[in-house]
Amino acid sequence: MPAVSLRFVLGPIFIPFNAFTAPCAVSAVNSNSSPVKVWAALAVQHAAVLYRRAENLAPLMAQLSVDCLQAKPHSTILMLDSPEIWAGDVHCQAHWGPEDIEAECWLEAATALQWPVAELAMDFEVRSSLEGHWLAQCRACPQSLIEAYVAQLKVLGLQPDAIHCASQMDELEEAWGLQPGVMAEAFRLPCMDELASHYFNLFKENKAC
Repeated sequence: MPAVSLRFVLGPIFIPFNAFTAPCAVSAVNSNSSPVKVWAALAVQHAAVLYRRAENLAPLMAQLSVDCLQAKPHSTILMLDSPEIWAGDVHCQAHWGPEDIEAECWLEAATALQWPVAELAMDFEVRSSLEGHWLAQCRACPQSLIEAYVAQLKVLGLQPDAIHCASQMDELEEAWGLQPGVMAEAFRLPCMDELASHYFNLFKENKAC
């Protein structure tokens, strides 16, 4: 029988340095005032969903692979959010063609990020606004950032099929047939006064994939 399809969505989470107020907070949080980058990953296989959070990506993915009893996923999505990725809207003029819209998106992204167009990775989707106007929803970040993450995942034997912005969680949940809010819970910041151990040991459901 063919193996049941395994899908991962993973991404970094930037936690404010004072998010954990308890003495058992992760050591990196106590050492400086900069946001601490941790990782979250959600695995979907058949009808089961499991997510984990950890301070480092390698042990996180190793544990998920053990939980799901399958080393290589069928699909891997990298989920990025601010401050690493910019998301914005470009209001399209009626006389703009596809090339005009794309050019305006590049310029808007370069202006927002203060980064040269030639060094950016950018994607956009044109939709109709509630007022009936065309709206280009853009997402952009430095190309070097994407290359660094792809290289990091390659070391772990992973190849991202797509890079999503956190604002696209609802769309991905629907595409994967997940309950609304599952990904938001997996990738959320710590709650107020939440112990570090509670935050990193919180999983979706007790059953593995």
